[in-house]
Amino acid sequence: MPMRRREFLHLAWSAALAAPTVARAAPAATTGSLQLWAGDPRQHGHVDGAGARARFFDPRGLCTDPRSGDVLVADAANAMVRRITPAGVVSSVAGVPELRKTVEGPVAKAGFVGPDALTVGDDGTLYVSDSYANTVRVVRDGQVALLAGADQLPGYADGPGPQARFNHPVGITFDTHRGVLLVADSYNHTIRQVDRDGRVGTLAGTPGISAHRDGPASQALFNTPVGIAVAADGSVYVSEYFNHDVRRIDPRGMVSTVAGIPGKPGDADGPARQAQLRRPQQICFDATGALYIADAGNLQLRRLGRDGVLSRVAGRADGQMARPGPLPGSLGSPYGVAPGPAGSIAVSSGEAVLLVRFG
Repeated sequence: MPMRRREFLHLAWSAALAAPTVARAAPAATTGSLQLWAGDPRQHGHVDGAGARARFFDPRGLCTDPRSGDVLVADAANAMVRRITPAGVVSSVAGVPELRKTVEGPVAKAGFVGPDALTVGDDGTLYVSDSYANTVRVVRDGQVALLAGADQLPGYADGPGPQARFNHPVGITFDTHRGVLLVADSYNHTIRQVDRDGRVGTLAGTPGISAHRDGPASQALFNTPVGIAVAADGSVYVSEYFNHDVRRIDPRGMVSTVAGIPGKPGDADGPARQAQLRRPQQICFDATGALYIADAGNLQLRRLGRDGVLSRVAGRADGQMARPGPLPGSLGSPYGVAPGPAGSIAVSSGEAVLLVRFG
């Protein structure tokens, strides 16, 4: 898999850390711990097994399988999909380690180029955004198949699956309210929707224009959307890497900014529209309706509560490596987030997946 984006993001994080930050308000106290769940933050590879014996290679997006409570992992540089049980046992779901090319067929022989995020549909179908291939794939009945896009052909086009085009699709989630798949099409600066047959449309944003504008979805502008999640009321939440914020598309199709100051990166807790983020990555909701944000540039996990307050949950600005311990602990560069077992939040960081446990 080409490593251009990974190298670029590391440079961006380094620059972000070197930049001056706004003094942050004291975060609300969060009690709990940061625990290693699977993998080793310092060592990459491909090893199935329990806990620290397992190995990943650049684990990125996470999602929870509602049928089992397992967490699925887009193991990007291994070019695979992996699974972690609540007990921390890792197994391989689909793909060949480090094959890094598109191959359709049985899961054990299929190939991905560079999967970034995944989600489980209401019928148990697993959807994968194969970002470096510019495609969306499905895993169903032991087979991997193309749903939409063309292998390693970036572009922008709505329409039937093989005719549609994406430009580095990243965040992905299944919207049970609409019965469609939603995709953060990052370099097209749009939010796309894909029906069960693979037909692609545009939900919000204007292709090729990177900016910030709220309003009706057809007129709204985004800048590198990367994370996406659907709230209980059907609203779609989107994190933007270069706008440093979180946006909301309500059920009427109106886009608004709910957290962060557009275009102004920083590290500040408080009322969400006054608080600051720095290059946020993936997002997820917990059972209470709180939104969790992998605030990659600030090396933290943040929480947007139902009270409209943004606060730090785990990690600190000087934490260069994931280290378990009492909260806030150290997260290194968090990327994927998903509800974990027993009310925890799973976070991918470095070469491992950790759990934030509360209380």
